[in-house]
Amino acid sequence: MFAYLVEGISMHLSRLLLSHFKNIDSASLEFSPRINVLYGDNGEGKTNLLDGIYYLSVCKSSLSVLDRDVIKHENQESTLFGEYNMDSGVTEKISCTISRQGGKIFKRNGKRYDKLSAHVGLIPVVMVSPQDTSLVYGSGEERRKYMNFLLSQTEPDYLQMILEYKTLLQQRNRLLKSDKVPYDVLEAVDVALSSRGDQIHARRTELCLLLHPHVTHYYELLSAGKERVGLRYDSDLNRDCMANLLVKNRQKDLMLQYTGTGIQRDDVFFSLGEHPLKVCGSQGQQKTYLLALKLAQFVLIRQMKGLAPILLLDDVFDKLDIHRVSHLLHLVTENGFGQIFLTDSNKVRVEEIIHALGGSHRIYRVKEGVFYT
Repeated sequence: MFAYLVEGISMHLSRLLLSHFKNIDSASLEFSPRINVLYGDNGEGKTNLLDGIYYLSVCKSSLSVLDRDVIKHENQESTLFGEYNMDSGVTEKISCTISRQGGKIFKRNGKRYDKLSAHVGLIPVVMVSPQDTSLVYGSGEERRKYMNFLLSQTEPDYLQMILEYKTLLQQRNRLLKSDKVPYDVLEAVDVALSSRGDQIHARRTELCLLLHPHVTHYYELLSAGKERVGLRYDSDLNRDCMANLLVKNRQKDLMLQYTGTGIQRDDVFFSLGEHPLKVCGSQGQQKTYLLALKLAQFVLIRQMKGLAPILLLDDVFDKLDIHRVSHLLHLVTENGFGQIFLTDSNKVRVEEIIHALGGSHRIYRVKEGVFYT
């Protein structure tokens, strides 16, 4: 079933230290290389721990919060430390200090990064959480962020390209607002903007083409083949290159004083049958689609990097029937999946999950930011 999963390096988080991170005052935890379960009531700190793991990989929270908001109240800084073991025998030690005064410092094996973008992708991670519904109900910006996040983990130069595009777009919009527009400068900006826009569009086009068959594959497995789903990339650049679009729309842009065409308007269309998932999908169908999307993301990262990401499953069993839960558990314990963290508020269900999965595992009960074995 997973013949298309390429073999690669195995990696797992063996140890995690947190200090003053959200509601966690201090924690020192060791993990199984396979299954790790966190259970407890809502609001006790299960998601916060997963967010700490995510932060060490991505240099930011999985939630839309400012860096200073991850620091526990009445403290001036938060620190994170993770020790990652590779099956090759290499150990990566990643640390992060987040200051309430602003700024954060990331270090790899004691050496500070000059740019945070150099760290993104070293420790790939895939997180499935209730916040993923924003991919269905949110604006196109949410889905663009998703594409950017995935490509930033797999292609070293993509994040820098996005940052450059945003800077050039802001510069162009300032020029369009000028009382007297310097056309020679505008044309120079258009050349640079078009070059990056075309490259970003090409990467996103390829990404969606690669994602689509995996999404349909996993959705079929999770739903026992009951429904057909689709994924389509929408972009102004599907119709023409960006340089031509900027020329065609220049007078309109000058009148409106902003750039009305480009990859900043891109979107991804999720479908159930021939209809929008947002409109026609039930909560269970939408959650199944998002699970399929994240599993597809996992496969692509593993294929592109030869390294299985850490899989974070936050409260994924809610709104899934027993058959889809069973299919999901079967999938994530097959060959090709590495270390898994999952959270649940139901102790009985946790015990059933562990019994069903078998093998190496570790369980923590979470209460008020404290972790009990």
